Amino acid sequence: MPLPAIDQATAANQAAPQRHSIPLVVVWPVAVLGALAGAYWLQLAIVAPRMALHLVDLDAYRIAADRVVHGVSVYDTPLHGHTRGVWEFVYTPFAALMFVPLAALHGAAFTWVGGLANFLLLTGSVWAALSMLGYRRDRRMLIVGPTAAGLLLLCEPIRETMAFGQVNMLLLLLVLADMALPDSSRVKGVLTGIAVGIKLTPAFFILYLLVTRRFRAAATATGALVTTMVIGLAVLPKDSLTFWSGGFADPSRVGAPENPDNESLRGMLARSLGSGGGIQVLWLAAALVITAVCLVLARRLSGSGRELPAVVLCGLTSTVVSPYSWIHHWVWLAPLQIYLAHLANRHRSVPTVAGLLAVFLVCSGGMFILFGVHRESVFDFPNRGPVALFDHNAFIWLALVLFAVIAVALRRNTPAESDGPA
Repeated sequence: MPLPAIDQATAANQAAPQRHSIPLVVVWPVAVLGALAGAYWLQLAIVAPRMALHLVDLDAYRIAADRVVHGVSVYDTPLHGHTRGVWEFVYTPFAALMFVPLAALHGAAFTWVGGLANFLLLTGSVWAALSMLGYRRDRRMLIVGPTAAGLLLLCEPIRETMAFGQVNMLLLLLVLADMALPDSSRVKGVLTGIAVGIKLTPAFFILYLLVTRRFRAAATATGALVTTMVIGLAVLPKDSLTFWSGGFADPSRVGAPENPDNESLRGMLARSLGSGGGIQVLWLAAALVITAVCLVLARRLSGSGRELPAVVLCGLTSTVVSPYSWIHHWVWLAPLQIYLAHLANRHRSVPTVAGLLAVFLVCSGGMFILFGVHRESVFDFPNRGPVALFDHNAFIWLALVLFAVIAVALRRNTPAESDGPA
């Protein structure tokens, strides 16, 4: 799918783009389809809450919050059961403090507050992504936000994040909202630093700020991260020492890399080739190469004014190279689909529309029935077999294909109109 070049004048005005409203030809179809998709999900949540809104992970966060309230360590034992590597608290002490309000929620209030909060975070992420594309913050964007979020409930990582009550949507919103700020903002970097203070994976975006020469924002993000560490140390000194002295790097706290649900590069290699020492070296080498290529491409995208695809590429890469990525960690596929929809509407060419449809089919659950395959999603296939390397690791291959498409598009670099709505 083409990524048209943007001229230097447009790139220079990136901090203050000329904003335009979302076209009505986009607003109404998204509003109708999003309302239908949202109503379908809500019906599932009411009829079958154990499938659509069981909030198992959010309940684990509540247990961690209860331990904080009662002065019990969140790291000494698993949150559920007694098996190491299963239901361990793998977030920072600051995250445990952030979860404390959950300790007061029970019953139906816990269920619906958890579900509604995640949907609001998803809606905010849609607004942030649209803002990064240069759309005006008006009534049309107000309508598109929750209705596009309703459509994105069909995206498998989003659906799983909603069902489990995972923290991924919060991290997505913090990073997108931060990157949507103009580079001149003195607070740019604060939200990214807080995201890293909750979970370490978003630290990839500090690298992104550095390679794009936004040193003040990178320093601000680092300062915000240190602040979260100091807060955690002041309130939970024992847990802070446990976590920051090496607990965060302990692989036994997460689980075996060959776990069928580990949808990272490390998981794919472990399932395909084994999990010996040589495979770990191969994974580290491949992860470093992928990270370097991503940062080069992201820097070129950002330099040409395409901030959203640059940020999305970094988000997907952080998930690929992470030691352990569950399906619900792939929430960056949501803003990717927003960007592809923007391109498809902007250019209305066969490649852009085909690219959007292909990504939607890969990301969405329940779509295989269209092909007579009674599977819920790509991850419902057996994780071993002749095609398991491809179908069960579909998100990883999708990210690598995106690398290739962006590299080819940037290499062509033909003068053309902007990606933006102008």
